[in-house]
Amino acid sequence: MKILLLEDSKQIKLEYLKYLEKNNEIIKFGEKYNNDEIDAIIIRSKLVVDSELLDNFPKLKYVARVGVGLDKVDLEEAKKRNIKVLNTPWANANAVADLVLAGVLTMARKLNLWFKWLENRFDYMWFELWNKAVWIIGFGNIWKKIYNRFKAFWVEKFYIFDPFLKKEDVEQNDFCEFVEDKNDIFKKSDIISFHIPLLAQTKNFLGKKEFELLKKDVFIINTSRWGIIDEWELINFLKENKNSNFFADVWEEENDLENPKDELLNLKNVIITPHIWAMTKEAEEKMHYFEDLV
Repeated sequence: MKILLLEDSKQIKLEYLKYLEKNNEIIKFGEKYNNDEIDAIIIRSKLVVDSELLDNFPKLKYVARVGVGLDKVDLEEAKKRNIKVLNTPWANANAVADLVLAGVLTMARKLNLWFKWLENRFDYMWFELWNKAVWIIGFGNIWKKIYNRFKAFWVEKFYIFDPFLKKEDVEQNDFCEFVEDKNDIFKKSDIISFHIPLLAQTKNFLGKKEFELLKKDVFIINTSRWGIIDEWELINFLKENKNSNFFADVWEEENDLENPKDELLNLKNVIITPHIWAMTKEAEEKMHYFEDLV
């Protein structure tokens, strides 16, 4: 089988694909190839896989995405062409879970602000995780890992909204309660964490109407995609409610390789990291493993 790497070595690491070399020919980014001979392509996060791209590879059998998100892959078009789409949904769960926990603790204790105004230390008292309730939108691979970590901090309750799961799927886990109405989450949340894919039905899942329901001291975490939250509404909310906090690894300008808007970056109650939550050596290697291609 001939496998084509469609993004450069910064995105797709050849050293983690050595296991494929025994039974396959790997064509590196920039090398010459015959389109008619390509059986599989491997992508990361920059490339859009649509009908126009797929037309170039008439014998294609696989599209393999290093990582989790498939929002740049036209899944319907791939299905029509009998092309199997692969990704690695479990690979980065531990890495993301670790950083979510780090971010929650950082913001809960305002560690990012302490040394700016040491004399005003009583301004930075917020909360402990003990006896708190965490509200989760999307109880998939990553949040199951985070859930296990948070239990060690004696979080009292986890409220789960996930339209793709049933009540019994959620409530078989200790301290978990299934929530059917998403508005209940926005009305009652102290900590709310997003872990859902960007789809037509999840675009601006947290928008103007939902922001009006939120508590004035809510803590929002986004490990999904930028389009899950309306950023301008988020900025307005955080400016008006300085006891609320936002921690994320995604932002609206990310696809254009630009920094987040200044209005968001300059807020003291915001921490944004540059899409690094899955950046560990362990996760990187696991994200390159595709059993179907072996």
